[in-house]
This record gives sequence, C-alpha cells and structure tokens, in this order.
Amino acid sequence: MSPTETRAAARRSLVRSAVLVLGLTVGYALLPLRGQLWWVGAAVGVAAIVGVVPITVRRFHAVRRSAQPIQVAVEAIVLLVSMLVLGFAAVYYAMDADQGQFSGLSTRVDSVYFTVTTLSTVGYGDIHAAGTAARVLVTLQILVNLAFLGIVVRVMARAAGAIK
Repeated sequence: MSPTETRAAARRSLVRSAVLVLGLTVGYALLPLRGQLWWVGAAVGVAAIVGVVPITVRRFHAVRRSAQPIQVAVEAIVLLVSMLVLGFAAVYYAMDADQGQFSGLSTRVDSVYFTVTTLSTVGYGDIHAAGTAARVLVTLQILVNLAFLGIVVRVMARAAGAIK
C-alpha cells in the first residue's frame, strides 16, 4: 500500500470512528431516560453494555483479517469504549429518575461525566453512588472496566501486531 493510500485509509478510519461516536452520542441524547418511557432508555443502555461482548468478538476477527490491523483495532476500541460509557451513563441517568440513587447526578452530562470518572478510576467524589442499587451497578461497571481495559485492549493490540 502506497503512502497516499495509507493516509487515505487512516482518514477513512478517523471519519468512521467520529461518525460512530457522534451517532452513539446523538442516540444517547435522544433516548427517553426520564418520564414514563425511562425503561426504554435503560434497556438500550443495558443492550449497549451487553452488546460489547459480541461486537468485541466480531471486531477481533476483523482486526486479524485486516490489511490495516492497527487502524481497525483503534476503531474497535473507540466504538467499544463509547458503547460502555454511553450504556452505563444511560442506565445511571434512568435509574436515578427519583434522585435517590446518586448524589450530584442531575443531567445527562453529569451521568457521562460520572461514568468517565469511574472508567478512568479518577473518581473526583462530586458525584457518587448513594443507593444500594447504584453501588451494585457501579461495582459492576468497575469490574467490566477492569476486564475491558485489561483484556480487550491487549487482545486487540496483539491481534493488530502492535505488541508481541
């Protein structure tokens, strides 16, 4: 592949990743997460979280078959992290409709912020799980994060040939 073709492939990969993240973000913004249909948003959030597993398997095989495995692996990781963040954010925001499960979680942005601080293990403490159900779900997110970061990223990098 020539340098021009490589740059074009990298641009296409970047555009695909941006479109995926934008689409997921718009979907999150439009989900009914409060009111009578809150459960729809929560179900979509759970589906995004659970959907990470089969999509990871499919993307892993795509990385192994690709002529540009590092680009395909990066795309996969961007998609999977976006699904996890927005999936957990949707569930957190929907489950806190009565403002009893989380302290400081008032908006969808707060929910994404809390999810990202949990994923990154920073945990500023301004938003925290207050109810038992929220603490159980946050604990589950932490375990999923550890598995995702520890296993999926390494497996994708190995399949892409970035590490031995």
